[in-house]
Amino acid sequence: MQRPNLYDRQSKLEETLNQFMQVSISNHKSTEASIKNLEIQMGQLAKQLAENSGGIFSANTHTNPKENCSVITTRGGKRVGVLEDEEEQQENEEEMNEGGGENNEEKNRKCKRECHRGRRID
Repeated sequence: MQRPNLYDRQSKLEETLNQFMQVSISNHKSTEASIKNLEIQMGQLAKQLAENSGGIFSANTHTNPKENCSVITTRGGKRVGVLEDEEEQQENEEEMNEGGGENNEEKNRKCKRECHRGRRID
């Protein structure tokens, strides 16, 4: 077997190195172009966001002015949307105002709870 001479090996190595360098340069240029496009797009998005939101972050929340309207009373007298905490608070206020009549208060509480659940107590 005959070995390739030194000149042939060196020329193949140089050729391979040149190909590698060309591919690397090509990839580098492509990457630079992609980065430049992304920078342009980011600038456009930032400009558009600043124009649309007026400089205020759009996720700022505002309180609902109708939030206090949380109970609906139907024609039949059924109350929809009453929270149990609100019922208990009303019952406690009534107890404090009347100052007595625990039997009547117990009946009223039971009636309110049952009415809230959609049942009638006679």
